[in-house]
Amino acid sequence: MSKNNCIRARRLSTTVLYHGAGVILAAAALPGCGTTSSNSVANKEPTDSVATTATSPQTSGSSSTAAANQTPGASMTTAQTETATPTSLAMLGATTNLRRVTFAEEGADFDPSISADGTRLVFASTQHRPTSDIYIKSTDSRVVTQLTNDPADDAMPALSPDGSKIAFASNRSGNWDLYVMPATGGKAVQVTSDSADEVQPSWSPDGTQLVFARAGASSGRWELWVTSLQSTATPSFIGFGMHPRWCPLAGTGAEGSDKILFQLGRERGRRSFGVWTLDYASGGASNLTEIAGSATTALINPTWSPDGHWIAFAETPVTDAPATATPSAASLWMVGVEGEGRVRLTSDTAASFSPVWTKSGRIYFASNMSGSQNIWSVDAAGAVAAAMTTLPSTTPATASASHEAAHETPHDSVANVPEPGQAHEQH
Repeated sequence: MSKNNCIRARRLSTTVLYHGAGVILAAAALPGCGTTSSNSVANKEPTDSVATTATSPQTSGSSSTAAANQTPGASMTTAQTETATPTSLAMLGATTNLRRVTFAEEGADFDPSISADGTRLVFASTQHRPTSDIYIKSTDSRVVTQLTNDPADDAMPALSPDGSKIAFASNRSGNWDLYVMPATGGKAVQVTSDSADEVQPSWSPDGTQLVFARAGASSGRWELWVTSLQSTATPSFIGFGMHPRWCPLAGTGAEGSDKILFQLGRERGRRSFGVWTLDYASGGASNLTEIAGSATTALINPTWSPDGHWIAFAETPVTDAPATATPSAASLWMVGVEGEGRVRLTSDTAASFSPVWTKSGRIYFASNMSGSQNIWSVDAAGAVAAAMTTLPSTTPATASASHEAAHETPHDSVANVPEPGQAHEQH
């Protein structure tokens, strides 16, 4: 790596966004640069951030552009090995029916994305080799099908609203870019190709656009951009932040605009992440709104409920210790779009991240509660019912929260708590 690239990599510093968790990672040794040290906290939004995978150091980008666009080999289907679930999986939130959905014994399964009907799960995994690939499976089956087999890292998959395509991020061309492929596997089409790292794609409700995060070379910050998949128009910059998620229902913003959810770091103190929304229309953004935030914890990986009324996210403590690949503890929470009705979904005895919400009311997420990182799911109906009892009106869409209420520390709901050992594996 050249001296200038080393400087850029150090300036963009330490982070990515996902491995097994969509969390911010510590600075790692960069090829040709030696070891890069950092005192940044795993949950901050440093001005220095580059996408890397937590399972292996970032590659030097030796693969060619031709390799980046090659058609993967035949899809590979395997049956996952069943493993015993520990008996100490007590949930402390108002959630029931905890299920283990994937069964990696080596490596990790992470970055879940669920089909609109809740029947298909797409995820990234390092269970077969150190670099991550994209897999798909039925939510009620143990059989998994490998969709990508590039030697580089493929991660952060996002199923299109109609379930026919998968957008994902890959460093197969040397830096992180976005690609789209059929949901059945096959040739991946490169969507972005500049020198900036572009990650975390999310589809517009009509499936014609993607919102994503870009490591800004000039700003030194993570930026939010929107690109069209139906034209060659220049992508639109819409603000700063990470982990954008387009609301699955169109027109829920002001004057018929769409809402986009994301995490944004504070510009003071420990610079911890909070959960924000913006309204997007015609290439422009407005109504930047903080839904939840904390000076002592980082709120990351936000996601929408299918009806657009609720938001689920992960919360992990901010410490002064050097960042690590994955925080040792993180719990899942949900909150109404007006900032009220905040309820804990999982305990903080494990590290749980990357929630995705289905129309059936189940929330799928990545967690190491079994020892290795896998995909789990919980029924969130009880949590929604508990949250509704705290709202001043009958629907979260019409609830009016004060600024103080939106940021106060809520009590944890303990309704319908499964007893230890009630968690079971998906069959």
